[in-house]
Amino acid sequence: MNIFKYKYFLLTTAALCFMSLALVRCKKYKAADDVIMITGTETNRLTKFTVEATPATYAVTATATAKVNENVTVNFSVDTALVAVYNEEMSAKYYPAPQGSYQFTTTTGTIQAGTNVSTPVEVRIISTAAFVDGRTYIIPVTIKSVTGPLKVLEASRTIYLKVARVTQFNSIDLSNYNFYDSDTFPTPLSNINAFTFEIKCYVNSWHTGSPPISRICNWGPVDQSMFNLLRFGESGSQQNQLQWINSSGSCFSNTLFSLNRWYTISCVYNGSSCKLYIDGNLDNSFDAAGQIYQFGAIELGMSYPGYQNSQRFLGRIAEIRFWNRPLSKTEIQEGICGVDAAASGLVSYWKLNEGSGNTFFDRTGNGRNMIWRKAPVAWNSSSDNKCAQ
Repeated sequence: MNIFKYKYFLLTTAALCFMSLALVRCKKYKAADDVIMITGTETNRLTKFTVEATPATYAVTATATAKVNENVTVNFSVDTALVAVYNEEMSAKYYPAPQGSYQFTTTTGTIQAGTNVSTPVEVRIISTAAFVDGRTYIIPVTIKSVTGPLKVLEASRTIYLKVARVTQFNSIDLSNYNFYDSDTFPTPLSNINAFTFEIKCYVNSWHTGSPPISRICNWGPVDQSMFNLLRFGESGSQQNQLQWINSSGSCFSNTLFSLNRWYTISCVYNGSSCKLYIDGNLDNSFDAAGQIYQFGAIELGMSYPGYQNSQRFLGRIAEIRFWNRPLSKTEIQEGICGVDAAASGLVSYWKLNEGSGNTFFDRTGNGRNMIWRKAPVAWNSSSDNKCAQ
């Protein structure tokens, strides 16, 4: 609710209550006092603080629900203990920004007489060197105290600044029609009754074959008796429409993919259905109750020998992950740019960020490294390989 309508709403409610006395018994009404809150928290307590380079600054202010008659001093502080409180409340897993990575330029703001918004205090990120890749950090800025008669609205006492780092990454380009190979793992996973598979993709151009199919990847058991295949342009779909198909069923994406931008594809199986997420948003699903899957091999680029030229994927890929549990929508959204290699349930993680060579290392330490043998790896470090979480 707009803060300038805060008192009006309550007074209107009281007026309506009084007018209805002839018809129903009205509850007692207590007049509302004006309050102070951190600006913006009336709509969302979590806000993005984008950091592309350091130092980076975010201005925080306090707002009163009415103009004040005298100067009001608002004292701010950072309370890292509130991160655990917020995580518990929201079922999230944020981390407090490391000590020394940020600073206040000042901790005091003033709401001048005749106004209702304080002078700003600035939170400044001075270094991200101590940040761990894949972790999302927040800085809880809270109102510590105020002078004068106005109280702080407790629900809006604290704003959580979510540090959104802009990261640059490498990727591999699959456009070369010879770029096809499969890798099997010495420690395959079997009897999988829930999983999440994720991959980032960037389409340079659409394949113009007949049919115009582009196959991104496939994963399953070593003997390929089962499959999980991601492809564009399969019969019955548009050229830029993604299909996820496996031995249980299939679905086409409602999202129509555009050229020259990155997408994160997340395939989630929760034991009853297969759910397709695009950029953290549920896109489509199909039934797969009681199915058991295996993960012992992965193919990148074309899926079947003989089709490498006619159905090749003309684009780049990065950030491949396999989890032995279904991720929630929140977890998927928080991992768009990367995840912690030690995250719970993450059993294989290829960032594809090496930048040279033909080995793609499994960052989890579980030993499922991919060694590409059939073609030189076309590494790509373009300036559009960036992500802001």
